[in-house]
Amino acid sequence: MSLFPSTLIIASSPQTSSEKALEYLSNLKHLPDNNPDLFIVDQYSIATVRLLKNFLSQKPFNHFSKVVYIPEADNLNSESQNALLKNLEEPGKNNYFILTTSKPQLLLPTILSRCQKIKIVSPKTQNENKAWPLSGNPKKDLDFASSIVNDKNEIKNLLLSQLEIYQQKLVVNPDKNTARIIKKIITALNFIDANVDPKSALDYFFLK
Repeated sequence: MSLFPSTLIIASSPQTSSEKALEYLSNLKHLPDNNPDLFIVDQYSIATVRLLKNFLSQKPFNHFSKVVYIPEADNLNSESQNALLKNLEEPGKNNYFILTTSKPQLLLPTILSRCQKIKIVSPKTQNENKAWPLSGNPKKDLDFASSIVNDKNEIKNLLLSQLEIYQQKLVVNPDKNTARIIKKIITALNFIDANVDPKSALDYFFLK
């Protein structure tokens, strides 16, 4: 299992991303058992982020490498994320960052661009690699929304996939319509995170 110096694991739930992170930690032989070469960020303040520089500058105690694990990195505020950028860009030789999130829309674009992204999707959503058509016709668009998925639990994964697709489209060909669609997807995801019914959030995306 290959691992980049800075890796972001994106999943629809914290539990799913945590399980995948543990796989990577196991691969690096850095399982969290009072490991002095593993720094787990569990307080999301800028003071904690600033401690990373000292941690990474020290030689490993028992391993070949040192690892920083930041579960649900979206809990970092903008100031803390900005403080993290330099370390993500230049973690140092044999140093690794593993971040997880179920809300990538809350991470700064600069954080996203500095990490190799690993998306955890279900088999049902894995083939959803095309941008959804938006006709502007409410009935047609709602019919399409109903045909996408039967399981409400899959909707967040689908929206996350669409977010990445449209973000890539915006990079290649910036235009106001694509930016508008991205904002709608982010709003729909925020609705789901606020415990709005996922189907209602999906309908909002197609109707707004």
